[in-house]
Amino acid sequence: MNSYFLDDTPVLEIIIRNPIMNKSFPSEGTVIAVLDTGFEGFLLIPETVFKGLSFDQFSTEQRQLVLANALSIQSVGTFGEVVIPSLKNQFSGFIGTVKGFEEIVIGIELIKNLRIALDYCTRRMEVTSCK
Repeated sequence: MNSYFLDDTPVLEIIIRNPIMNKSFPSEGTVIAVLDTGFEGFLLIPETVFKGLSFDQFSTEQRQLVLANALSIQSVGTFGEVVIPSLKNQFSGFIGTVKGFEEIVIGIELIKNLRIALDYCTRRMEVTSCK
């Protein structure tokens, strides 16, 4: 199963890629990413993953993120790819990181490419590509 609920949180199994350096995270298999409709960006990842993919070796851009509690934090990022193996599809967008952040979060910029059906009653989730 590549999309499901983890406790009450919808998650999706993905691969994060730096196509220029030909690096992927994880190096084998997939990693769990949280679907967050409150995050307007594309993808937010831990700093260790960001550096492991060598994104820090590129020209980066700083962006302000506004959290659900209205706090504003500074992120840094660059462009990369997210592969969704279950859809046999990949998407390009701005991948950011925030110091001390430990989750992988998919935001609206990536979600808008997906058709997602969440059924909390039966604990089922279905994800397809809009393309």
